[in-house]
Amino acid sequence: MQLVLIINDIAGHGKAKKLFSKLKKDLTVPYKVEHTKYVGHASEIADQYGQGGSHTCLLTIGGDGTIHEVISGAASYDNLLVAVMNGGSGNDFGRAYPTFNNAQQIEQFIAQPSSQLKDLGTVYKQDEKIVFMNNCGFGIDAMVTRQVNLSTAKKYFNKIALGKLVYVWILFRELYKFKTFRIEISMNGQTYTYDNSYFVVVSNQPYFGGGMKVSPNSNTEDGMLELTVVNNIAKWRLLVVFASVFFGKHTKLKAVNQYQCAAFDVKLSRDVIGHADGEYIGESVANEVIHYEVQEKGWRLAVNKLD
Repeated sequence: MQLVLIINDIAGHGKAKKLFSKLKKDLTVPYKVEHTKYVGHASEIADQYGQGGSHTCLLTIGGDGTIHEVISGAASYDNLLVAVMNGGSGNDFGRAYPTFNNAQQIEQFIAQPSSQLKDLGTVYKQDEKIVFMNNCGFGIDAMVTRQVNLSTAKKYFNKIALGKLVYVWILFRELYKFKTFRIEISMNGQTYTYDNSYFVVVSNQPYFGGGMKVSPNSNTEDGMLELTVVNNIAKWRLLVVFASVFFGKHTKLKAVNQYQCAAFDVKLSRDVIGHADGEYIGESVANEVIHYEVQEKGWRLAVNKLD
């Protein structure tokens, strides 16, 4: 099996680049290196190796956005395994999936390859298919995540280990002007409507937003997705919801509604900004049907079975 390192040098404001610098000094097995150069490049790299046909482990060193791209490109190929070293600032992937920490673990894997089949979330929006390994949603969370990623303050606060303060500050700012919307959810022949909603997110694993445990019961191998809606709550109390999400305690609140199913249809009453694994995916169109479904065992994750 060939080993290919996919590096996003700017992920984690240089964290990924530092990880790679150390790794290349320690690795003794043969490997190739690919550096991402633009948004979507990691998906293209994965697709290139998938079409090549050789059994390949794509070791991704970057944040959730880079991992998202690699999995998007690799998912349709049986000859590709995806391995991860956490090199971002949020690293929600690493909270739910096995990852590699050093050269020794990687070399153990190459000597005795092992993998796990993981579910993949899919969403169809305006005839576009988008996949996600963590979660995908629309609303205030996507708006805040978008603004955080664009913020120049994020780089400074990450350097002093206070990156979450940027999220809180932008949440305050965006919440003040945010307009709620109506959500219609269809599943298993039933339809549920929620007025005055702030966000809807469909999850394949528990975490989003840099450690918020939005969907505590999500499991990456159960063939199910979990949908969370927050509605009918005063804006100041929504801040309490976000605080409780870090501990997974929000599910007991009346304003929080959760469902589990293999597929959902969602309609939003107005155009709402969306994200997949924290990456901007544009806006929904008012009253379009957004279709979510799980692709059971949709991709292969490389794991070190000696751990």
